[in-house]
Amino acid sequence: MFVKKLVEKASKKQHSGGIGGLRAEDVSPRLAFHYGVPADAALLAYDPLLHVLAVATRNGQIKLLGRDNTQALLQSPSPIPSKFLQFADGQGVLLSVNTQNQIEVWDIDTKRLCYLHPFEKQITAFTVLQKSFYIYAGDSFGNVSLFKLDLGQRCLVDLPYCIPFAESYGSTGNGGNGVEIVFVSPQPLAESNRLLIIFRDGVMTLWDIKASKVVFVSGRTTQQQSHQEEKNVTSSCWACSKGSKVAIGYDSGDIYLWAIPDIFSAENSSSSSNQNLPLQRLNLGYKLDKVPIISLRWVPTDGKSGRLYINGFSEHAYLYQVLILNEESESRIVKMVLPLTEACQGMEFVTGLSDPNKQRQTVLVLLLKSGQICLCDDSEIERYLLQSQSRSPPTLPSHSFVKQPYGDSGINVAKFYTSDRTATANEDYFSTLASKYPWLLSMKDKGQISASLSNIHKTRNLCITGHMDGTISFWDASCPLLLQIFMIKQQHEDNTSSRARITSLQFDMSSSILISGDQGGTVRVITFKKDSSDNILSILQGKQGDNYDARSIKLKGAVTSTSMISNSKHFAVGTEKGIVSVIKVDDATILYQKQLECRVSGGIASLQFELYSHNGYDKDLLIVGMEDSSICILEEETGKLLNANPVQTNRPTRALLLQTLELSPNEAPGSDNHDTALKESLLLLCTEDAIRLFSLSHAIQGMKKITNKKKLNGSCCFASVIHGASSEIGIVLVFSNGKVETRSLPDLSLLKEASLRGFVHSKNLNSSSSITCSSDGEIILIKGEETYFFSTLCQDDIYRYGSMVSL
Repeated sequence: MFVKKLVEKASKKQHSGGIGGLRAEDVSPRLAFHYGVPADAALLAYDPLLHVLAVATRNGQIKLLGRDNTQALLQSPSPIPSKFLQFADGQGVLLSVNTQNQIEVWDIDTKRLCYLHPFEKQITAFTVLQKSFYIYAGDSFGNVSLFKLDLGQRCLVDLPYCIPFAESYGSTGNGGNGVEIVFVSPQPLAESNRLLIIFRDGVMTLWDIKASKVVFVSGRTTQQQSHQEEKNVTSSCWACSKGSKVAIGYDSGDIYLWAIPDIFSAENSSSSSNQNLPLQRLNLGYKLDKVPIISLRWVPTDGKSGRLYINGFSEHAYLYQVLILNEESESRIVKMVLPLTEACQGMEFVTGLSDPNKQRQTVLVLLLKSGQICLCDDSEIERYLLQSQSRSPPTLPSHSFVKQPYGDSGINVAKFYTSDRTATANEDYFSTLASKYPWLLSMKDKGQISASLSNIHKTRNLCITGHMDGTISFWDASCPLLLQIFMIKQQHEDNTSSRARITSLQFDMSSSILISGDQGGTVRVITFKKDSSDNILSILQGKQGDNYDARSIKLKGAVTSTSMISNSKHFAVGTEKGIVSVIKVDDATILYQKQLECRVSGGIASLQFELYSHNGYDKDLLIVGMEDSSICILEEETGKLLNANPVQTNRPTRALLLQTLELSPNEAPGSDNHDTALKESLLLLCTEDAIRLFSLSHAIQGMKKITNKKKLNGSCCFASVIHGASSEIGIVLVFSNGKVETRSLPDLSLLKEASLRGFVHSKNLNSSSSITCSSDGEIILIKGEETYFFSTLCQDDIYRYGSMVSL
């Protein structure tokens, strides 16, 4: 059944004959699933009870990574960055503060934004007090506001409690202008009712919450009474589990450790003396030379000591250091320095997310400035610290980067085939697929996890990818994860591996023939050996090399396009040199070649075989679309150019899609003839800036007759004809900025549009990116370390089992 449906779809896609256009009610564009880490990641947060890592982006998205490879993507109403991100641990609630100072309350179970709380001032410090779920927000004027998280209603409640700057900063009050708060946090002691407030200029205040008064103010005199260069606080954290020490980092690169006086002894002193109680700066002056301290993080390791993680960077220096501090003394030892190649903008310790082998693992997750996530195994850090106490030189912990498990080489081109949506699916099989997938944050080599060949008959969707290193892979895409079924490594005639980038793929279902072309100009004809099975994927069973035969031919220039029709004895190949070659399937020999001229430098963008019928006369055509949008029409058997004057757009523009459409007269644009049974053949040409429909009969005669045209708003980077459940046709367009349009054919009217926030298409040939679309409008977009699974039509979701990988 799978092979039958795929062949029917492939045939239907090539010959769109006498069919109607899609309607708005047929279309429902939506992001079905997002896999990976967004490219513009900027913040991290982790819930240690639910084992969920949140990654906020600069465009209002939040990616959630949970247990058993579950993932979800949250999208704020406005595409603006988050500046604070924190969980209410164990409650399924995530709080985000955006740069417009709106506090968002997210329910991670329903993946819904439940509440949006506007704040009139600029929030500069934000802390969620776990267990009680009070929230403290410090602002740019030096005030502290208090909220309560209502877990039942998933909203914030304003509390009538505020700590004014004039009262918390001390008697001088900086002339009443206010100094922004950079840190606000209750002392870790459970019985403590004190709040530590640190201002940008280094002033520190310990505030009694119940008594609403200052316990002490300190930190000002050290800087003000000396003539040292003024420095600002850039980061801070508690540096012991009892709340008696605090570490502060400055933009000068200095790190000071301050001891907080015994707060219970301070209670017995008069209020006037409390104001003069200074924090004691311990003998732990430490400095990163001219490297501002960006963030500090304290991690207790036992009852007496802990690790202080220091993140500092400047324009030319990136340092990530670990200091060991003893809670009962002032001693410190520099234990480890991680040399990073770029700045780190966030860190979290992630523990307990399951790997396929179900082994417990704790990972130090570092979010770098580029948006990449770097992983360090905490057990290796601990091993390094132990070895550093001995005479043997320790080895720095290894680190790796989060990557999609699609192999070491990026994907350059892809093809996607879906099966019958009404076919009965095996839920246990999809659950098994998800469990085999490697944990995204695993330090282990992800490699390419293969599906069991014994379960090939259960596969419902197939994706074929061509890679930058010349590899071709077949993937089970039955759920929104790509699981490798089979891989072909290209070989030269001397059996050495070919690493030329795959630039074109064409797979004929009925004949089980794969045509591939690469950057070096090599074309390979791969014929798979069939068996008696009705399933197309049975051809992939068996040892690599035993289940297929391969022949190759070398052409001039990189291959840019390939085309064949089912059960044909030949196929066509186009190259960047503008040469069209028609090649025999059985022995990969050339029947003929045709050099075509292009207005600008560029080659063949599209090839299509077409049977043209006119006035009872049939003719086999090979329609060629050039990269500059010129259209040439050849006689298939001989290569004779039929239109001496190619059909051309007014100015050269990059062609994305060229396809024939066969429409009844009453469906053709501008036609009012409903009596004749004759059908009109049109050429659909989609370029970066417009969609055009040409008359094929006029094009054969070298005349340009445009029957319809729509100018596009934006730069289109991908186009594909799609088919509805009842053979209605339309066209889906993907734009460089992530916009997705669905239009009807042949009137080209816009039905619906959607947006893939964060997706940006690059024309860089060295970047790993690919877009592919099935005939029923299912799109897979692979960009860097992200994969988007996007559905276009109102049909049963092919990823109905995506909930197994959805958080």
